[in-house]
Amino acid sequence: MSLDAAMSRALARREKPPANVYPSKSVPAKTLSVFTRQWSALMSAGIPLSQAFELLSQSIVGTRATQKAFGATLQTLRDEVNAGQSLHSAFQKHPQIFNQHYCSLLSAGESAGILDSILDRLADTLEAQAALKAKLKNALIYPASILTIAALVLVVILLWVVPVFEDVFKSMGASLPWATQLLIDLSFWLGHWAGALSAGIFVLLTLLRWWYQKSVRFQINFEKMVFATPILGPLLLTAMAVKWSQTLSALLKAGIPLAEALSPASAATGSPNLAQATLTLAQRIQEGHSLSKAMSKSNLFSAMTIQMCAIGEETGSLDAMLQRAAKLMESDVNQQIGNLSTLLEPLIMVLLGALIGGILLALYLPIFNLGQVF
Repeated sequence: MSLDAAMSRALARREKPPANVYPSKSVPAKTLSVFTRQWSALMSAGIPLSQAFELLSQSIVGTRATQKAFGATLQTLRDEVNAGQSLHSAFQKHPQIFNQHYCSLLSAGESAGILDSILDRLADTLEAQAALKAKLKNALIYPASILTIAALVLVVILLWVVPVFEDVFKSMGASLPWATQLLIDLSFWLGHWAGALSAGIFVLLTLLRWWYQKSVRFQINFEKMVFATPILGPLLLTAMAVKWSQTLSALLKAGIPLAEALSPASAATGSPNLAQATLTLAQRIQEGHSLSKAMSKSNLFSAMTIQMCAIGEETGSLDAMLQRAAKLMESDVNQQIGNLSTLLEPLIMVLLGALIGGILLALYLPIFNLGQVF
């Protein structure tokens, strides 16, 4: 079987819900981490599981819709556990809320009788990943919002302001500079084709989204293109490697064997490339290779992460070294986010200044030329 075929089957198995799955709405990462932390505290205090779920359903944070949906899910979980189902099997029926990583740790904690400590460790991992995701979003929201507003202002100028100047220029009867003529032609083209262009973009984005959801190969290639972009690509790759290391460390600390822990670790990242690389890692580990040696064959892991894994394997502390590597990478991501914010702000200002200044100059050039004639 080829690696691509194995990858497709592995992702299909990962995305296929278990039997008797219930329709559940996903919840925000913050809500899930707070729920896990509170559940850990209740378990440490000796509160029975059924009563804990009842208390947790009354203390859910989030919007009203989130509270209602998540509360109903907790009531369903309580009924299933009271009916004799194991905890992790009941949680597996709600994959939209509790992913493979979450259920794997629950299974380990339940079988080892250390559910409270497992939940505490799981809450730490979820909080760290949610904080990292929030930092990435905050770093990208500002430039994205500025560029969106600039695009809207540009469209308004081209559709409504430029035609007014065009009428003025026609009344002058003079020839227009090439920059002004180009701006008028662009305004004319946009005014006549804006609807068709918008519809075409909508259809294209819809088709690309459909193709992305259906094709694993397209997901892999698209993510490779994102990883290859300057500045942003390495930042996203490092952030995903942080999630991978944190999740794998937590699973190994819970006593889950390395070969079984790799799949939930890749699922936690949501990256098809890391999922493909992790499948290759599992195959090479089964062939007798060490984790660090298998990782060295992939270009998705930094030299520092590979070296830390090698040290962890030699000293028997792979989980601790993975956690340390995750902290170092997280610190690097935070520094990159700060540098990105510092770099983007002046670049955006220069871009907007050049764009608006060029439009104004093109609009007023005929007036300046007319003034020189007189």
